[in-house]
This record gives sequence, C-alpha cells and structure tokens, in this order.
Amino acid sequence: MRGFFVTGTDTEIGKTFVTAGLAAALKENGLDLGVWKPMMSGTKREDPTSDAFLLKSFAEDPNPLEWINPFQFDEPLAPYTAAKRENRIITKEMLLDKWNKVNGTHDFFLVEGAGGFAVPFSESFLASELAKELQLPLLIVARPSLGTVNHTLLTIFYARQLSIPIAGVIINGVKDNELGIAEQTNPGLIEEVSNVPVLGTIPFLANKSRKEICEAIQNNIDIERLLKM
Repeated sequence: MRGFFVTGTDTEIGKTFVTAGLAAALKENGLDLGVWKPMMSGTKREDPTSDAFLLKSFAEDPNPLEWINPFQFDEPLAPYTAAKRENRIITKEMLLDKWNKVNGTHDFFLVEGAGGFAVPFSESFLASELAKELQLPLLIVARPSLGTVNHTLLTIFYARQLSIPIAGVIINGVKDNELGIAEQTNPGLIEEVSNVPVLGTIPFLANKSRKEICEAIQNNIDIERLLKM
C-alpha cells in the first residue's frame, strides 16, 4: 500500500485542509487515491463541513462515509475521552479491522490522524501507534508562527523513536500581514536541525473552492518530490 499518514503538531492547524488539498492535487496527477479518517470528534460525518465529508469530496472517493470515517463522536474532545463519554470502547483491533476493509479499494491512501501525533485513540493505543501499524510514511503539518520549531522537532524526534519514516513537513496558514522573521526563518531552521525536508508553505486561504485549494497545493508544495518518496 502506498500513501502517507498525515499528522499535525497540534490540533486546529489545518490537517484536513492540507490532506484534502493534497488529495485533490494528487487526484489531478492520475492517482487512484482514497482517504481515511479513522477517528473524528465534534461533528457528524454527514455534515458537509466535517473532516470526513471534505476529504471524501476533495478526493472524489466513492467509498461510503462510514468507511472513510468509521468512528465518529459527538463531543469535540480527544477520541479516547469522547468515546468513554459515550460508553464506547474502541480497540486497536477494531481500527485495524476497519482499515483492512477499506485499504484494498484504492492503490494510494492519505490517512489523517486526529489532533497531534500522541493523541490517545484508546486507553493503550495512540495515533502514533496506528501510523506505525499502517506502515505509511509521515507528513507533518505545522503552523508557521513562533513556537512551531519546538513543536515540529518534538513530533519528528518522537516519530524517529518509533522508527516511523518521515516524508516531510508542510507549513500551513501563512498570512501576508503576519509574515515576520520567525515565519521566514522557521522552514530553514526545521530542515537544518532535523534533516527533514520542508516540502512547502501554504498561504492562508478562507472559504476557497476545491479548485483554488488544489491550485494552492500545486503551486506551493513539491508534488513530484512527494510522489518520488
């Protein structure tokens, strides 16, 4: 199975935006691509603004939403906490069973985690451990501003401890009016210290169409380099 596991240095930094945009851009390259969002909290998967719905529509994935997002919780909490509050127990075996059901439907997958890389999916199973089980290289989405170097390096070093290969870092959400020294120097510093490539920096976009987001990815991310990985 080819693909990437997309994680973030934190929550609410645009993982879904990046994953959906990448899905659209890679689809334009002719890939037979699917998406998988195993855990989602805070919204119904059928909501057009939900992560699962956006991933499905941007990827043009014919798989049912229940396959793309097998576990959905109502409260906007870490998946393990949200599941406990609904008196549900989600195990590693249950997650892998859902993955085994879906992974044969496409040649290439983008899998999006939930929150950061160490978010608990169950009492004894973290997002990072799912990435290791799936044997997909990691794409790390990071914010552009001051403090992101620390968060990004911690994620990289943790992934390396688990022997998870890292394809690169994508910096998301740069605003023209906030392009200070930190935002200009952070990508180079991350690469210098970690020896992990920063594959591109995506500008902040608000309420843009699939076409515009796809173009933003194509214009700012080294897609060819990514595919060679």
